[in-house]
Amino acid sequence: MTARKRADLTQEEMSEMIGVTPQYLSDLERGLVGTSIPTLIKICNKLNVSSDFILFGKSDEKDIANSTLIEKIQRLPKHKADMVETSLNILFEAMEMDPEQKTYK
Repeated sequence: MTARKRADLTQEEMSEMIGVTPQYLSDLERGLVGTSIPTLIKICNKLNVSSDFILFGKSDEKDIANSTLIEKIQRLPKHKADMVETSLNILFEAMEMDPEQKTYK
C-alpha cells in the first residue's frame, strides 16, 4: 500500500495496471490473501520497488532517500514526471540565457 500511495495510484488504477480486481488488491494489501509470483512481479515492476520491499517492508538500493534523481523521477506517476521534465526544461533554457541582454547565448 505504501508504494502504491507513494506512486499516487488508487486501488482501482493499480488493479487495472496489474490485471486484478480492486477487491483482490484491497484484500492483498490488508494481508487477507496471497498472490502469485507473476502478479508480485507485475506489482514490483509497476511500482518500481523490490520484492523485499513488498514482502518484508525492507528498503533496498532503490530506497527513495538514496535514489538518484533519475530513479526518483522514474518512481513518479507519469503526469508528475511530465511536470518535472517541463520544469527542468525551463530551468535549462533559463541557464542558457544571457543575464545582461535576457537573450539566449
